Amino acid sequence: MGFAAVAVLLSLLAMQGAPQARASPDPLRLVTKHFKGSITIKQQGHALEFCPDNTCDGFESTRTVRIATLRDFAYLYIYYFSTFVYLPEWRTDPDARKGAEAVLAKPEYSACRNEQAIAAARCVLLDLSRGDRIRLIFVRYDERQRNVVRMDLRKELTQE
Repeated sequence: MGFAAVAVLLSLLAMQGAPQARASPDPLRLVTKHFKGSITIKQQGHALEFCPDNTCDGFESTRTVRIATLRDFAYLYIYYFSTFVYLPEWRTDPDARKGAEAVLAKPEYSACRNEQAIAAARCVLLDLSRGDRIRLIFVRYDERQRNVVRMDLRKELTQE
C-alpha cells in the first residue's frame, strides 16, 4: 500500500471517530480544567475518584455500564450534590453550568426531564444506580492507605 493510500485510509478512520467524539465530550474535563489532577480513573474506566484534597467522592460501576455513562453520573453528582467546600465557586462558572445542562439534555436521560435541574439530576442518578449498577463511595487517603466507605446514594441526594 502506497503512502497516498495510507493517508486516505487514516483520514477516513479519523472522520469515522470524529462525530462520536464531538457528540459525547467528556464532562469531567470541565472539572479537571478547574481542579487540575483531581480526577483519577481506575478499573479500566469503571471506577473514578474526584479528589480535590486527600478525601474523594468515588464512583464505581459494573462492566455493563458504559464508561461515558459513569462519567456523566460523576459529573452530575459533583455538580449538584458533592459537599466539598471548593465547589460552590466552581458551580458559578458558566461552562460548569452548561456542562451539567448538556449532560441532562442527552436523549438517554429524557425520562428525567424536569424544570428544576437538580430534580432532573437526582432522577438520572437514581435511575443509573438502580440495581447497584453504579455505586457512590467515599475515599480517604491517609498515611498511604486507601480507606473506602460505601455511601447511601439516596440519603446523599436528599441532603440540601
